Amino acid sequence: CFNGEEEYIMNVNEISLLGSHNLENILAAIAISLLCNINKDIIKKEIITFNGVEHRLEIVRTLKNVNFINDSKATNPDSSIKALEAMTTPVILIAGGMDKKSDYTSFIDSCIPKVKHLILLGETKHDIEEVAISKNLINITKVDDMKQAVEKAYSFANNGDTVLLSPACASWDMYRDFEHRGNDFKSCVLSL
Repeated sequence: CFNGEEEYIMNVNEISLLGSHNLENILAAIAISLLCNINKDIIKKEIITFNGVEHRLEIVRTLKNVNFINDSKATNPDSSIKALEAMTTPVILIAGGMDKKSDYTSFIDSCIPKVKHLILLGETKHDIEEVAISKNLINITKVDDMKQAVEKAYSFANNGDTVLLSPACASWDMYRDFEHRGNDFKSCVLSL
């Protein structure tokens, strides 16, 4: 509703970005655009063609009907919870990284209905595993590097599943930054 009148811009199914948080951002962008008198057709075109920002729920590839998504920017549990909320298919989750003394209880709670296998790496792999086991999430594999993580994730994936890198941790235990980690994930996925 804009200026007291309903304005139709587009169907929500035409938006390629994942997650309700991205939908909220799009609604804000539409409101600002309308206030600036930008044509509705231009707004729609820009939203439809915008594929998101690198390392933020970035769709890397689909291989044999398995989707690979890079959310390396998820450097804390809350960000990874948002990523999991955006998933509509069973998830093989790659998580872990530098220990920032985070509480992983809510993160693991959000994993329970969506994650069929949890792959852990980095400094926090033992801490996250401990919380997961305490919550009866037991399909867990610990690995030493991203290559192993991606290969294991793909081996556990079935038709229609999603392999999601959403670490819930910083990257500095193994990488320069989250971009470096995300690029390593993408490189490993593209080499499958």
